[in-house]
Amino acid sequence: MIQLESVGFVYDGQEGPALDGVSFASGPGRLVCATGAECSGKTTLFRLLNGTAPRVFPGTFSGSIRVDGSDPTERGHAEIGAIITSVFDDPDSQIISLTVEEEVAFALVQRGLEFDEIARRVSDALARVGLAGFERRHTASLSGGQKQRLVMASAVALRPRILLVDEGTSALDPEGARRFFSIVDDMRARDGTTAVVIERDLDLMLEFADEILVFARGRLAFRGSPAEACQKPSLLRDAGLRLPAWLELADELRERGLLEGSLPSSEAEAVAAIGELVPAGAAR
Repeated sequence: MIQLESVGFVYDGQEGPALDGVSFASGPGRLVCATGAECSGKTTLFRLLNGTAPRVFPGTFSGSIRVDGSDPTERGHAEIGAIITSVFDDPDSQIISLTVEEEVAFALVQRGLEFDEIARRVSDALARVGLAGFERRHTASLSGGQKQRLVMASAVALRPRILLVDEGTSALDPEGARRFFSIVDDMRARDGTTAVVIERDLDLMLEFADEILVFARGRLAFRGSPAEACQKPSLLRDAGLRLPAWLELADELRERGLLEGSLPSSEAEAVAAIGELVPAGAAR
């Protein structure tokens, strides 16, 4: 579904590469989280996958990239839009309609779907993101979290083969961010959507991702499962990520020689491992 081999990209006017020798592949229904510090290369990855680099963001591309069988850097906007849906961090930049149902229906109308099919998809999408009953609400009256869910409803209704998300939780509170990831998770489980999500919240990545990509200075510093990422706390810190409190504590205990073996890969595992260190009856 998505395959990159030795991909590099240098923006016009810049000396160093934004991406340098990046390779990875992902199949249908996978949720891949890309992360790293500012200017690490993750946003350039997003732009290459949706074809805006080098079309909108000029530069020199090298290597090989295939999304659904072809190179997105060579596709037109309409061709890309037929298989890829992009979601950004600012919902106001994507919402163009006056009412909620008009917003979700807009792209479906552009694709020429029948009225009954559009109505079914709008109703289904709003229910899946928790906005059922909001059909006639004015989009300007929605809260920030509701607007981001509306953007996701539009994505759900399109049933894209590939979903790209650029820091979609950055303006959301913890509850809203978790709901957002739950929607993405539902899309890959129910619709077979492949998702590549740029994210900084390691808690969410460890909970929802199938695979984590950590970028540093344009290169892929780590690629692996959430469980494997938990064994690399120093690498994650060096990449500018904040470790979950449970992983930070477990790593500290291991450094002190109090915790043996592999680090836990979830909060539940951490609680169990740390609990074993507490003498019986100490909590009384």
